[in-house]
Amino acid sequence: MTAIETTAERETVPMYHDVDVLLVDDRQENLLALEAILDPLGLNLIRAASGEEALREVLRRDLAVILLDVQMPGMNGFETARVIKSRERSRHVPIIFLTAISKEEQYVFEGYSVGAVDYLSKPFHPDVLRSKVSVFVELHQKSRQLREQEQRIRVHERREIELQHRVRLSESEARMAEVVESAMDAIIMFDDAQRVTLFNAAAERVFGFSAKEAVGREIGDFFPPEYRADFIDRVCASAPVARPGRSHSHMTPHLESALGVRVSGETFPIECSVSCLELGEGKVYTIIARDITERVRAESELREQATTLANTMAELKSVNDELARRQIDLEKAITARSRFYASMSHELRTPINAILGYNTLLLDHIYGPLNEKQTQGVKRAQKAAKHLLELVNDVLDLSKIEAGKIELQLQPVPFPTLIEDLFVTVRPLADERRSELSLVVEGEPRKIVSDPRRVRQILLNLLSNAIKFGNGNPIRVVYRAATDGGVQIDVVDHGVGIAPEDIPKIFDEFVQLQKTHNEQGTGLGLPISSRLATLLNGKLEVESVPGEGSTFRLALPPNVEQPRTLSVATPERTENPPRTERLIPSPVFQEGTRPRA
Repeated sequence: MTAIETTAERETVPMYHDVDVLLVDDRQENLLALEAILDPLGLNLIRAASGEEALREVLRRDLAVILLDVQMPGMNGFETARVIKSRERSRHVPIIFLTAISKEEQYVFEGYSVGAVDYLSKPFHPDVLRSKVSVFVELHQKSRQLREQEQRIRVHERREIELQHRVRLSESEARMAEVVESAMDAIIMFDDAQRVTLFNAAAERVFGFSAKEAVGREIGDFFPPEYRADFIDRVCASAPVARPGRSHSHMTPHLESALGVRVSGETFPIECSVSCLELGEGKVYTIIARDITERVRAESELREQATTLANTMAELKSVNDELARRQIDLEKAITARSRFYASMSHELRTPINAILGYNTLLLDHIYGPLNEKQTQGVKRAQKAAKHLLELVNDVLDLSKIEAGKIELQLQPVPFPTLIEDLFVTVRPLADERRSELSLVVEGEPRKIVSDPRRVRQILLNLLSNAIKFGNGNPIRVVYRAATDGGVQIDVVDHGVGIAPEDIPKIFDEFVQLQKTHNEQGTGLGLPISSRLATLLNGKLEVESVPGEGSTFRLALPPNVEQPRTLSVATPERTENPPRTERLIPSPVFQEGTRPRA
C-alpha cells in the first residue's frame, strides 16, 4: 500500500479501524507468540523478519507502534531504530525493544538513546505487553483523530476563505459596475479584435449610441475615418499594460486629443486615455473619453478675450500715460495757483488794512465830524473792506493747506469749554438773526490733544453758517464724549436744508448754494473746514433734509497723531450717560469780534 493510498484510507475509514502494528523478529516462533498475545486487541499486525524488511514496511504504512527485536542478523534492532528515527515520516512512531539476551544496562541505555519508548526482556507478561501496546494504539488513534479534525478544519477554513473571496469579488465587481455606470466620463472597453465589450451610460450620452447598439461594434466606428487606421493602433500600442497581482501605481495613461463621431455623424473634440489589462484569455483595452466641446469653445473665447484685453491694456497704457502727463501739468498749475494766491493775498492785505484804518479814523471823527449820509457811506465801505479781507484770508488759508504749509500747534483742548467760548463770539450774530443758541452735553468733559486755533476756526464756520441759514430758528450744538477718547460735536440748525444732489458740492471751493443779498460769504468756509478736519485726523460730515434743517458733525480723535476710530457713546450705547442742556447767556459784544461768514 502506497503513502497516497494510506492517506485516502484515513479520510474514508472510521478512525478506530485498521490500526497497523509492526512486529520485527528473525524468528517465526517469536512472531507467532506476539501475534497470539496481541490478537485480542483486533489490530492489523504486520510481520517483518529483518531490519531491512521492517524499513520497507515503515515507508508503506502508518504505524501505531513497532515491536522490535534487538538481536537480529544483518541490521540489528538498534541500527534499525536509528534509521527509523532519522526519517521525518517515522520519527514519532514509538518503538518497544524486545530481547532475551541483551539485558545488561548498557544495552538498555543504548535502546533508550536510539529513541525507544520501552525496553522489555523476555520472558515478559502478556498482559503487560498488551497494556503497553494498547496505550500507544490509543495515542495513535487520538493523534489520527486530531489530524483528521485539523484537516477538516483546514478544509472548512479554505472553503470559508473561498466564500469570502467570492463575496468580495462580487462586491468589487458590483462597485466597479456602479463606478463605471455613474462615471461622468465615457468608458469603453474592447478586446484584441477591437470589438466593444462595455459601453457605459456616459458613453451613451456622449456618442448617442445605446449600450446594446455599441457592444460588438468595432471601436473604430466611434472615430472619424482618418483616425481608424493609425490613431487606434498607435494608442493601443502605447497604452500602459497592467497584469493581475501587480502594482499599478506607477502607471499613468497618456492623454490624447482626438475627434469622436456621434450617432448622427457629427464630429466633436474629445480628450481620452487608453489603458490595457493583460489577462490569460487576452488583452482588454479601456478608453476613458471626455467631451471637451464646451472647453474648446471657452478656450477660443478666452483667446479672443485675451487679444481684446491686450488691445485694451495697450489703449489704457496710452491713456494712463496721457493722464500722468496731465497730472503733472495739473500739479504744476495748482502749485502756481497756490503761489499766486499767497502772493496776491499778501499784496492785497496791505491796501485793505490801510482802507480799514482810514475808515476807522473817519468814523472816530479824527478828520472832523461827518454828517449822517457820510457816516452811512463810510460804514458801508468799512463793511465791504472787511469782507474783502476775509476773502483774502480764506484764500491764503486754502493755499497754505493745499501746499502743505499749515503747521499745527498741538496742545490740550478742553471740551465743552471751547464751545462755550465760541458761543460768546457768535452771540451778537445770533441775536441779530434772533436765533437761540443751546449746548447739549452728553458725557463727561474731556481734553484732547489738537490745534485749538484750527478747531475754533472749524466750529466758528459751522456756527456762523447755521445762524445765517437757520431762518432765525434755534441752533443746537451737541457735544459727545466718544468711547475711543475723542469727541464729537454736532451743529444742528432748522433752516432750509440742503438738497441731496447738492450735498457733495458744499465742500467745493467758491460754492454758495443759498446766497442772498443778506448773506455775504466767500464760499471757502466749508472747504477749508473739511480740509482742516482731515488735517487734524478727524472728519467733517453732513446730514440734511430739505425744509427741516441740517446737521454738521465734527469728529476729532484723542490725539492728532493717533488714528481716529469714530465711536460715540450715545444714549443707546451707554447706560444713563450724563446729559445737560443749557442756554448760554448773551455776553457784552465788542466791536471786532464778529465772525467771518
